[in-house]
Amino acid sequence: MLWLALYLPALPLEVHTRGQAQDTPLAVLEQGRVLLANEPTVRPGLGRNAALALSPELQLKVRDGRAEADALARLSDWALQFSSWVSPEPPDTLLLEAGGSLRLFGGAQRFQERVHRELRELGYQGRLALAPTPRGAWLLARAGLEGLYTGEADFQAALRRVPCEVLAPDGRCLQAMRDLGLRDLGDCLALPRGGLRRRLGAALGERLDQAQGLRPEPRKTWQSPPRFHSRLELPTEVEHCGQLVFALGRLLRELSGALRGRDAALQHYELALEHPQGEATRLGVGLLRPARDPAHLLALGQERLERLRLRAPVRAVRLRCDDIRPWEGETASLLEQHARQGDADWRPLAERLSVRLGTSAVRGLSTVDEHRPEKAWRHTDVGQGLGRGRPQRPLWLLEQPLALHQRGQQPLWHGPLRLERGPERIESGWWDGEDQRRDYYQAVNPAGARLWVFQERAPERRWYLHGFFS
Repeated sequence: MLWLALYLPALPLEVHTRGQAQDTPLAVLEQGRVLLANEPTVRPGLGRNAALALSPELQLKVRDGRAEADALARLSDWALQFSSWVSPEPPDTLLLEAGGSLRLFGGAQRFQERVHRELRELGYQGRLALAPTPRGAWLLARAGLEGLYTGEADFQAALRRVPCEVLAPDGRCLQAMRDLGLRDLGDCLALPRGGLRRRLGAALGERLDQAQGLRPEPRKTWQSPPRFHSRLELPTEVEHCGQLVFALGRLLRELSGALRGRDAALQHYELALEHPQGEATRLGVGLLRPARDPAHLLALGQERLERLRLRAPVRAVRLRCDDIRPWEGETASLLEQHARQGDADWRPLAERLSVRLGTSAVRGLSTVDEHRPEKAWRHTDVGQGLGRGRPQRPLWLLEQPLALHQRGQQPLWHGPLRLERGPERIESGWWDGEDQRRDYYQAVNPAGARLWVFQERAPERRWYLHGFFS
């Protein structure tokens, strides 16, 4: 087996900064001192006042453990697109069983590059290491020894370079290791294992055995919740909806990865824009059919945001999706292939119009089981099927049939009509008082206009124009 470790060294900072494209000077405090900062002059360990003296525009945030745990959970959902076995290692690491995925992604190098690239697109800087054991990959990633350690010799050599600070389970154990003059795992492995356990504790010895693959390390797999929800805090309050598109894009990439991991798609998602005071502004985005492409989902969300007038600044964006459905893919039978290619032309436009104007303003048409042409259609939601196996009908049907002039039994409309197809006899409606007895024909006039006409079967035998084919 091979395991990929994703270590997120800046997670306490990134849960606050990844919502905007531009870096806002920001530092995270823990127990009143700087834990992490994106300003080079502000170093970890500085107090609040010292940090502000070095960077007066610096924003200070108290470390938010709950936000970090939520971020790790959403990343676990997202990582299921790369491996069916994802195991979070709180507070800042994911472990993926990668051996079964390498061929699918084109080998170890491409697999790691793909994960790294998509992780950056979510706003995270990760350290990645691929190794034969989960604990070994975890140690290498946290030590900054990124790389592909698929060979046993390379793996064992890299393990020996891991500093003791990474291996030690607590500060007390680390101090004991320093007192013994131990600097890295190579020094630890040079000592008898029994003596090492007596002096430094069983926990450290167990970690060493797990890292080398001498002791099994059972790990639980991540189970995705049935619904997806994610929250993205903005570094600064935003007053224009256009500035929220970047944050929404990152949330939707996260959601898209989670959907791919489940082999699923969505047909509706909801946004909640949090304000400093009062209720959040809520809006929904619907699709004509299930989808999961983040660019398409973002285009619809952007359309919705650009037509929203904010009543107050926004400090965070929440994304929720309860409507998760199985992914049907894009395959089609040969008979339906041409129709689906046509769908690809109009569906995005119809979805954007529905988002812009409202679903009630964009309607579709569908046939119903009724012979009388005036009653053989109904309004539907856009995207529902038009029906199969129906007789040929004109696109333009007159609201009321138009009586035609006749020369004897020859119907006229800008000249004599030539009957090309028919008759199609329709006799229906006797039970509801709207009895129809007609013979329909497709006809052409001298100018080439194609018409749909009928002749009554009543004694008068009058001709009428009912629609236009072209």
